[in-house]
Amino acid sequence: MAKREIKNNSLAMIATVALVGMLASAIGFFSPDYCTVPQQDDWTSCEAIAQQRTIGSVALFVVCLFGFTVSLSKRSKG
Repeated sequence: MAKREIKNNSLAMIATVALVGMLASAIGFFSPDYCTVPQQDDWTSCEAIAQQRTIGSVALFVVCLFGFTVSLSKRSKG
């Protein structure tokens, strides 16, 4: 029997973690329309929280896309 070598694909692992983060963000969807409590001056506004979550989701999507693209391109070359 031929021995198969196991390769460490760090970019694919990072992309998988980013994908799970995106799914978790989608499950915990946050909309500023859901804020019913009046905002205090020293707290972050609901709009700012929603904007930060959107930026985070886009960043995770980019990391996921980059990781899987590089991982698949290495696999097709090798």
